[in-house]
Amino acid sequence: MIDRARGGFAVIERDQSDGDIMVRAAWLYYVAEKTQNEIASILGVSRVKVARLISDARTSGIVTIDIDHRLSALSQLEERIRTKFDLKFCYITPPSDDDESAATSEAQEAVARRGVGMVAAKFLRSMLVQDQAKETVIGLAWGRTISAMADAFLPVHTPDVQFVSLLGSLTRSASANPFDVVQKIASKTGGQAKYLPVPFIADSEEDREVFIQQRVVQDIIRTAMRAQACFISVGECDSSSFLSRYGYLSKDDLKVLHKLGAVGDTLGLFFDKSGNYIDSQICRRTLAINLSALSQSDIILLSAGTSKVKATHAILKAAFINGLVIDADSARQLERLL
Repeated sequence: MIDRARGGFAVIERDQSDGDIMVRAAWLYYVAEKTQNEIASILGVSRVKVARLISDARTSGIVTIDIDHRLSALSQLEERIRTKFDLKFCYITPPSDDDESAATSEAQEAVARRGVGMVAAKFLRSMLVQDQAKETVIGLAWGRTISAMADAFLPVHTPDVQFVSLLGSLTRSASANPFDVVQKIASKTGGQAKYLPVPFIADSEEDREVFIQQRVVQDIIRTAMRAQACFISVGECDSSSFLSRYGYLSKDDLKVLHKLGAVGDTLGLFFDKSGNYIDSQICRRTLAINLSALSQSDIILLSAGTSKVKATHAILKAAFINGLVIDADSARQLERLL
């Protein structure tokens, strides 16, 4: 729900079991020693509901001497990460029950993407359902995790919502193309899909300036800057990254970026371990909206797969991010960097 009077939207309760949210409320109250008002803000529910959840946790036996729930450890980790980076929320997907030794790294990351995508899709859907009284603009990046969110998003009728891409299009075929992601979610809501009708990376800095000054591009940028929430993902800076796989980063590009200290990217703009943007030639050719221009938006980072942990840590340190959805394995590795 958008609530600008309090400096941003109130966090929407994720679509989860009553037992799960009851445990989260109980842990925050009895262990983290949060007030009921603070818990209401963290969970995105009313203070009255928080009081009822805490009471129900006691009467149902969930709260005895400690909190009897296998996800209580994740609730504790969520709160540590949320507090460390001053986030409005941190959601950690449950750990996989699969035998890690029997799964390949690629398979594990695919599972992580699906899990993070499902949680993000439920969060977005809840936000749209609870905010139908006003015009809503949602900014979308691209990538495999954002694509997983689009796949998992369940249809809902919210025709007044505008979905806008935050960067130019991939010119090569890819299911994570921002055009495809924006259109897929818009089609599931009856809302509008708006795109940056330019390539993701221009041939030169001069070409980028020509593209960026086009009237239709400026119109999309102005729309994106009105976004209440933006969903972005993060990429690693190596040969296995999405950009490298689709030919946007050569070996020479990677060498230059590594020399400049790059550890990852979001929206095609690279940053170092402290979250500072890298001033490189390829970044100056990228057609994407800088996160610093979205200061009025709540920026939600989707991070799936342990290969993204260092990059995730870096962008969280930059303090652009308001909310985080991350898989359990990555969250545990992230904790070691805190």
